[in-house]
Amino acid sequence: MEILEKNIENEGLISLVEFREFMFKQIVPLKDLMDFEGKPIEKQFPFWRRKKLLPFFVKGKHLDFEISFIQMIWLRILDTLRSMSYSINDIEKVTDYFFKDAYFDELPEKNIRYNKTVLEEKVKKGTITYEEEQLLKNLNGFLEDERLLYALKFDINYLSNLIVHCISTSLEAGIMIYKGGRVVEYLGETTFSHKAIDFDLNAPHIKLPIKYFLKEFINNDELQNSILPNILNDDEKYIIGELRKDNISELNIKKSGGEIVRIDIATDKVISGDKAKQIKEIIGLRNYEEVIINTRNANTLSFKKRTKKIKQNEKLIQ
Repeated sequence: MEILEKNIENEGLISLVEFREFMFKQIVPLKDLMDFEGKPIEKQFPFWRRKKLLPFFVKGKHLDFEISFIQMIWLRILDTLRSMSYSINDIEKVTDYFFKDAYFDELPEKNIRYNKTVLEEKVKKGTITYEEEQLLKNLNGFLEDERLLYALKFDINYLSNLIVHCISTSLEAGIMIYKGGRVVEYLGETTFSHKAIDFDLNAPHIKLPIKYFLKEFINNDELQNSILPNILNDDEKYIIGELRKDNISELNIKKSGGEIVRIDIATDKVISGDKAKQIKEIIGLRNYEEVIINTRNANTLSFKKRTKKIKQNEKLIQ
């Protein structure tokens, strides 16, 4: 925790693991945050509070306090919408979507019950681990603690859910905001909204990728290697997903330049560091002709990226 706070004070970046561990901790000094014009963002607070855009911030004139990473991202979203002159009345509706709805939907309890159901299914199948058994016990305890469930309502919301899903699934995620304060979320290629609304994805809208806001905390190279772009096909997503789960026993990649990258990993080792980064770049940039992957659970996948030739200049398009 001390190392993390030191990094923040020195305007350093943190790892994705650190972000996930401390995303709800009050450790970011509000007075140090600037808006899109380079002015202290706290100057917007009196107006934003009157418009009920800061539902989880302490009331009063005193602003010398610290906020969480999640709260900071929300401030960045507000500031971005302000910079685009998005209607303040519509921003109120966006705020209600993420925070007011989550409060009255009892979202923290819903999250706990969902995870509890997933773990109970593993118990039935006999696939639950010791760590998961302990987590299941903790979840049951959480559901019996009314004070805890109430306190969580001020931290857990639909925005924090989306950020957590983005990190845990390694999929691109974000928010699409339409006229009238209508909100559509996306995770990978899936679009959704907890409100029963009709929406046309092709209608003009403001798109706010979660990865963009995470860049303020986390090194961009790590984000690029951790959160998969939507342009990857299913095979490419699968191989990077297995790499992140340390589930690869052998991987062969034939690059387009003729160089062959062969990695043989024993079952007690993992692909990590520079080698993992290299593989992700090869897949992400589609700089290969053929990929063969064997995983530790005996799954095998082989796929090839075809090249097309342009007659005019005889160059290959990858």
